[in-house]
Amino acid sequence: MHVLDTEVVVAGAGPTGLMLANELALAGVDVQVLEQMHEPTGSSKALNLQPRTS
Repeated sequence: MHVLDTEVVVAGAGPTGLMLANELALAGVDVQVLEQMHEPTGSSKALNLQPRTS
């Protein structure tokens, strides 16, 4: 069993997980990103940004 010595673990290196990990790191939080896939797929999961709607 591998023990991680970190404050926050983010599951998934998709657009949301990477953005969260980056923001936490900028705030000084020790963060570790875990991803199931061994290499990128080559297809984008974030083709655009949508503004908030009410």
